[in-house]
Amino acid sequence: MLNHSITSVRTWSLVFACVAALAIASCSTDSSGPTAPSSPQPAPAPAPAPAPAPPATGSVNVELRPNPVPFSGAPITDVASCAGSPNTWFYDQIFTETGGAAVRFTSRTDMFDGRVTNNGATDITVPAKGTTTIHSRWCSAANVFHTAQTTFTGTDANGHAVTASGGQVQLRGR
Repeated sequence: MLNHSITSVRTWSLVFACVAALAIASCSTDSSGPTAPSSPQPAPAPAPAPAPAPPATGSVNVELRPNPVPFSGAPITDVASCAGSPNTWFYDQIFTETGGAAVRFTSRTDMFDGRVTNNGATDITVPAKGTTTIHSRWCSAANVFHTAQTTFTGTDANGHAVTASGGQVQLRGR
């Protein structure tokens, strides 16, 4: 019985030694010494808000359709200077706004064969990113090729000056 008690004591001694070794290993610190508890770091400052975009500036392209313009000959009866003129032409001026701000044209200058024939008021609004079409017409006493050009001026919804022209349109003779 003594032999069994000695084996039992040795087994328990071995178990105790292993537990003690594990406890010491888990409580030891590394060679650099103890570390202080870390203090909370302040949250990073939020990124500054981006600067607001500058207001859009209206930009209008004018397409002339068709160009060249075929001779029509259809009478224009509601304009005294064209009444009875057999030489007439009809075409569209298509305004397309691409800058992102509505544009209101309040003045137009019309040229026919390089000479100013009209310099006056108009009222044409082109919506932001939209289109507007006006129907244009000319008459002449002379049955020859002619050129015409209209320049429009006005302001966009943000107060910027805007000028637009589709360039010169060719009016074909018969």
